[in-house]
Amino acid sequence: MERIAVVADIHANIHALQVFMDHINKECEVSKILNVGDFLQIGPNPVEVFDIVMNDKRFINIMGNNEHVLFNRELMKFPEEEVEHQDWVIHKLGEERMDKLKKLPFKRIINIKNKKILMLHSRINSIIEFPLLYKKKSLEEFIGDYDEDVDYVLIGHTHLPLYATNWSLKNILNPGAFGCGKDGIVKFIIMEIDNELVNITYKQLRYDKQKVVDDFKRNNVPYGEKFCEIFY
Repeated sequence: MERIAVVADIHANIHALQVFMDHINKECEVSKILNVGDFLQIGPNPVEVFDIVMNDKRFINIMGNNEHVLFNRELMKFPEEEVEHQDWVIHKLGEERMDKLKKLPFKRIINIKNKKILMLHSRINSIIEFPLLYKKKSLEEFIGDYDEDVDYVLIGHTHLPLYATNWSLKNILNPGAFGCGKDGIVKFIIMEIDNELVNITYKQLRYDKQKVVDDFKRNNVPYGEKFCEIFY
């Protein structure tokens, strides 16, 4: 049996990440942590989060839209304050980290105990658009949009936990926002894979949200007041 964790949308929240790391190091050991993107931006601690996520060998990472736009600023028309926040993140990370970040793929397919798992942030053809289920499309259209021949599809982006399947037997999982929500709760998935037997548990841990709010002020994060209002 192999136990893995699935995380999405950490959003530079070191306090949520530390609670999670303590949990998996002391109480729920995992061999892999599948990170489906958006681990940077919005939150006040991009460097601290980057150094854990990109250096801990258990993490398998892909880009989300919040990483992608740091290299492709022309993708969307951002408000001036958000551009300032992006500039701040790029400056904080520095050239070496940015070079490392740029090498991340938009999707990965991995095999664990004969189960084929697709990792991507939102849709196969777009990490910015919302999945079809959130665009008033049917369950069949939503699942059919992921046309890879896999057993499990892991997504993030919506910040909402999800487990969807249909007669195709393809399973789509979203753990929900890991470090970006007013509830102050770390959300993630634990998958225990033993050949044909797969146990999936949606987990929650509480962290001190006030520490995040304090870091926005302490680190003088551009657009931080607005991010706190929206997300914390």
